[in-house]
Amino acid sequence: MERVDVYCCGKCCGEAIMKEDGVRVEICTQIDDPGDGLYRAILEGERGQLSLGVMEPENGRLTLRRRPERCEVERLGMVRCVRVGCAFAFGQKKVWNETNEPSSLLRSEFLRSRLSSQRAWWRRGNDGFTLALPLRSDAPFPLETLFCFACVERVEGELCVVYCFDADENPVVREKT
Repeated sequence: MERVDVYCCGKCCGEAIMKEDGVRVEICTQIDDPGDGLYRAILEGERGQLSLGVMEPENGRLTLRRRPERCEVERLGMVRCVRVGCAFAFGQKKVWNETNEPSSLLRSEFLRSRLSSQRAWWRRGNDGFTLALPLRSDAPFPLETLFCFACVERVEGELCVVYCFDADENPVVREKT
């Protein structure tokens, strides 16, 4: 049996229990239900991520019980944590999805080579997608080659540089929301 931390909105909010069960790994976790939307859990390892699905409301908490195949979990390498993010916010039209590999969202080698592995947020729209990268005082400006297309705003409580791209991954001037 292994225990890993569960993170939601950048904060540790519990732990997940992982038990090998033959060719499967049973993963169980619970967090307090914020009550503002549907939350999706992702198992994060040193070599990638595995989507576990949407957590279910149960007695004021969000619960997840999944049994992925052991080989899927092993492909991740050492498991770091479970990350939980809002997949659909009640009463809101636009929801941010979290990733630790923003370069995996892009096809352009030019853009991919300028992104490091870091926490970031994204969302798709009808005409392309929006990418939000944390703005840090101790690090270079994210995607500095595209700085003239950047907007700075808070995303999921963190100060970020936000870029919009069309369906062909060309940067576009962001409309005010």
